[in-house]
Amino acid sequence: MLEHVSIEGVRNLSDVKVALPLGASALYGANGSGKTSFLEAIHLLGVGRSFRTHQSKPVIQHNTDFCRVVGRVETAGHKVTMGVEKHRDGAVRARVAGQNAPSLSELAQNLPLIVFDTDSLGVVTGPPEGRRRLLDGTLFHVEQEFLLLWRRYAKAVRQRNSGLRRGIITSDAAWRAELAQIGEQLTDARARIATELAVELAALGPVISSDLAAVQVVFRPGWDRSVTLSEALERSAASDAAQGFTQIGPHRADLRLIVEGVAASDLLSRGQMKLLVVALKLVQGRLVERAAARSPLYLVDDLPAELDKNHCASVCSQLASGRQVVLTAVDRGSLEAAWGGEPLQMFHVEQGHVTACGA
Repeated sequence: MLEHVSIEGVRNLSDVKVALPLGASALYGANGSGKTSFLEAIHLLGVGRSFRTHQSKPVIQHNTDFCRVVGRVETAGHKVTMGVEKHRDGAVRARVAGQNAPSLSELAQNLPLIVFDTDSLGVVTGPPEGRRRLLDGTLFHVEQEFLLLWRRYAKAVRQRNSGLRRGIITSDAAWRAELAQIGEQLTDARARIATELAVELAALGPVISSDLAAVQVVFRPGWDRSVTLSEALERSAASDAAQGFTQIGPHRADLRLIVEGVAASDLLSRGQMKLLVVALKLVQGRLVERAAARSPLYLVDDLPAELDKNHCASVCSQLASGRQVVLTAVDRGSLEAAWGGEPLQMFHVEQGHVTACGA
């Protein structure tokens, strides 16, 4: 769990120091007060980047060169201090337990996060990349060897594509062999987690809303799996050389969300798609909890504005039971009503200042 967080220069948050309880914390205040920026700062601490933008400059407070977030995390019975700095030139520096972190993934290993934000609809309506991130982000915490496997595959694709663009095809057989070996392993891991996700969604979806009872999850590996990836790459070799990039493989995988044989994005209403995204994030959290034997930190941005009262309460009931959750909303009453009487540490946010105000 995240016991304490210090924030400097993240948007309008200048010098914020907050102790967080194990259970639920709720931040309320006017639009633009800094509630979502607080969640964004925690995301920076756990991932090294914002969930709102891929650029550095919008995150960093005006007239400052960098922002910094430092947190004290309790994990596996040990307390670890970790911090991250993000600079205007895009540089990111991270430290864990007093040592420079060789990779930002070390942050995520110590502080797993599940984010519910207003832009999450892209998981349903957007390109496959967002759904692959859902799968891979879950696998990162579920299977220890996954990150190394993913990095090896990504490197192999980059190397082969570089050769294809330059017309260097003499060593293409070796590149294809590397892609095939790693890609099959990567796909097996994704297929396993996709199956688990589908089973969990079938159970949890109807609890959130009866509208989700018919949603099915179908994993697409990125090539026709009636043949091996090696065979598929060989068949596509001439076309890849002509196009200058690798057209098939796990980097083209997708997690299709289907309702009655039709893409969920084409059949569900916007409100129903919001509920589906929430259900998928809850399922992701359950899978991480089961594999890692600990709960991730849930960051929930303005749920009362996204869902009606009954559905909001249904989601909050799934988040309770000892999980660490940080929620935001404009008014205090909507958060208290949604949380349903469970203990809730309240914080008021005004002009970048966060003040504990009791439950």
